[in-house]
Amino acid sequence: MVFVSLLLVVLLVLIDQTIKYFVISNIALDETFYTFSIGGHNLFSITHVRNNGAAWSILEGKTVLLTVVAAVAIILVFYLIASKRFRLKLEVVMLSLIMAGGIGNLIDRIRIKEVIDYIRTDFIDFPVFNFADICVVIGAIGFCIAYLIIESVNNRKKRSVVIGALGDTQNEVSNADEIDILSELSNVSDIETESSINSGDDKNEES
Repeated sequence: MVFVSLLLVVLLVLIDQTIKYFVISNIALDETFYTFSIGGHNLFSITHVRNNGAAWSILEGKTVLLTVVAAVAIILVFYLIASKRFRLKLEVVMLSLIMAGGIGNLIDRIRIKEVIDYIRTDFIDFPVFNFADICVVIGAIGFCIAYLIIESVNNRKKRSVVIGALGDTQNEVSNADEIDILSELSNVSDIETESSINSGDDKNEES
């Protein structure tokens, strides 16, 4: 699964860099190449912009810091994938998406000191983003959902085991009670038998 996840990372990074190469080669900076509209309302457009910070221009100009943070995050995600800590395929795929998105934007920061963005949402005030950002967001949300599902299933299994163990204990207690009752009945029968024998002996002695 690790090998497959790395192949997925390479494929996604290639897609990201291919789209960015097309944007750089065919669209001038701050130029809109295409606008998608429905009923006269613009939904999103392909607009070539650059970002030397994070989302909403946070840490603008802090390229070195952002590069280091991104590199550390990528190494951490790779460690989680390689350690095989998460055995569910969906979790590994989501981690691969996060890793691919991080690498895609990291290449931009190393190569041109800023990230190439091109997807602008015209119906809402939202930062322009790219394919790598989409990978990171989908990967993060998908991983959280998969993790919560797995935790829920594991908790149910644990409760089932506990309930089963309690049921076995109750059965053992019930069986022990039954054995004690049978023993008491047996003792009562023995006492009655002894009493009958003693009564018979007394009568014989009197006669």
